[in-house]
Amino acid sequence: MVELESQEATTMKVASAKHITATVALRVGAAATSLAAAVLVVTNRQQRWGIEVNFTMFDVWVAFVATNFFCTAYSLLTAVFVKKLIGKGWLHPVDQLVVNLQTAATAGAGAIGSVAMWGNDASGWYAVCRLYRRYCNVGAVALALSFAAFLCLGAACTLSRYPRTPARH
Repeated sequence: MVELESQEATTMKVASAKHITATVALRVGAAATSLAAAVLVVTNRQQRWGIEVNFTMFDVWVAFVATNFFCTAYSLLTAVFVKKLIGKGWLHPVDQLVVNLQTAATAGAGAIGSVAMWGNDASGWYAVCRLYRRYCNVGAVALALSFAAFLCLGAACTLSRYPRTPARH
């Protein structure tokens, strides 16, 4: 097996305090925005003409909530233990997996939100956001927060690409 220069233990750079601080900040930012997105969707409901709309009516929103709660937990755990994880070779591939999960959940919910907002004449789907405007507006904010979590996780994933050794004190 051929090792890349960046993976050799003898050439690994020491993780600076700025590197660790940036990694922790990005992971905490991802956790905060993921949690906010999930809580917004779970608490979002609107009733009109005796019909209540909430996230459990749509499987994509259930998956969105589950994924955002998972990303919250993952981001917090990796932020807490970042000094121990910083030199681990498996951190970057797992970060990539979590970024992709976050992206898929956001894209899926965004696609359904788009149909709800504007409808789809070709398939005969009505734009329900005309009736449930507040529900849709909260969903749009949750999507924006989830996208922010994706950006934070993506940046943290980039930082985890090059293994570094923890600073020795």
